Amino acid sequence: MTIKTEVVSFEHMIKDYQIVSSAVWARRSDQPGQNPKEVRVVVNPDQAFQQFQGMGAAFSEIGGKALFSLEEDDRETLLKKCFHKDEGAGFTNCRLPIGSSDFALSAYSLNDHADDYAMEHFSLKRDFDYLIPFIKGAYRYAEELKIHASPWSPPAWLKTNNDFVGGGSLMDNDKTYKAYALYLAKYITAYAEQGIHINKLLIQNEPDSAAGFPSCVMEPSQMVKFAVDYLDDALRKQNLTTEIWGGTFRTVTGLQAQQCMKSKKFKQVIGGLGFQYALVDSIYDLLKIYPDTQVMHTESVCHNGDNSWEQAVSLFNDFVDYMQAGCTIYSYWNMILDGTGRSTWGWKQNALVTIHDQGQIVYNPDYYVMALLSKHIRPGASRIECLCLAKRTIAFKNPDGSVVVFMCNLNDRGIHTTMELYGNEHTFELPASSIVAVRIESDK
Repeated sequence: MTIKTEVVSFEHMIKDYQIVSSAVWARRSDQPGQNPKEVRVVVNPDQAFQQFQGMGAAFSEIGGKALFSLEEDDRETLLKKCFHKDEGAGFTNCRLPIGSSDFALSAYSLNDHADDYAMEHFSLKRDFDYLIPFIKGAYRYAEELKIHASPWSPPAWLKTNNDFVGGGSLMDNDKTYKAYALYLAKYITAYAEQGIHINKLLIQNEPDSAAGFPSCVMEPSQMVKFAVDYLDDALRKQNLTTEIWGGTFRTVTGLQAQQCMKSKKFKQVIGGLGFQYALVDSIYDLLKIYPDTQVMHTESVCHNGDNSWEQAVSLFNDFVDYMQAGCTIYSYWNMILDGTGRSTWGWKQNALVTIHDQGQIVYNPDYYVMALLSKHIRPGASRIECLCLAKRTIAFKNPDGSVVVFMCNLNDRGIHTTMELYGNEHTFELPASSIVAVRIESDK
């Protein structure tokens, strides 16, 4: 058996930013009583957990507008850096808003004709400006790209407040439910006609939130009723294979997912549950009660537009948390933003890539974290047992048999590391100031 170890270092990938100091990481992962000069890691590929489906980031109107402000060659280079599996990050699973998100250019839906319950005026016209070309550009480098979509708000005329923003709820009557289910079915069909398959439909983004941008409050009882009595039927009548998923839930503010799962019929019609801004303890608890439930991560922490290395380390921690909790997908939020970094509603946020005036493209620290993870874990990989007392680690076994272990060393010097795998020990230097992928390939 021949085993090769490859170490990919954060520090070696970018020189434009200062790496975060070791103290930031030490508060989270360095344990007292451990020798910081030496680390031991035990990897057990025979103990496998969930299967990894992929990772990526979200498409948005603001990001699409910034992308198409570039010259064609620069635009294609950027798309390749995000989606090509060999020359870029190799993203395989991305998020798409249905109608306007907080990073749309303005509030809208795909049918703003009031009282059109038959959805005769449903149209993707707005999405042809930026979203659809953005996605088709991604497909040029990632033919197997999968999409999960969710609405931030239904059409305003279907809501109790008759407005996209400020919350409101879907009106609680048969006519409204049927119209909204038809709206979502038409959305999936219309995108399929453009060659874009919506793999997963998440019922409502942050259903607990009455935000001052497109939003809709949907109590668990209403989510269950809509999914079971209307949405499932609407999709099946049109022979759509898109999976219905509950969420996207924020378990910081409640246990809505668990409340929905009390319904046996709800469990039967959904493919799984989506979580963001979640206390992962709630996901662990949910999977103890409902162990066969599929769970996915749907949105990373937005932060404040600083795009700092400290925030990039937080992103790595977030990925590890959600994967260890059992998630099969990890979704970053803003893939691309313009130089302001601001939403239409004034919130400045982080992005993988920033496009400034005159076409200056900056790959932010978060890009390098996401690219490092995505390039080395491919869909179909299994998370495997990985134990290390001194450092926070996570490991996967890829479909090709390779094992990849992710580690972080934010000390200002290298650390001698011993890794036990398949009964053998392998030693290497964990580089200073780095997040690394240690890849072990075997010809057995």
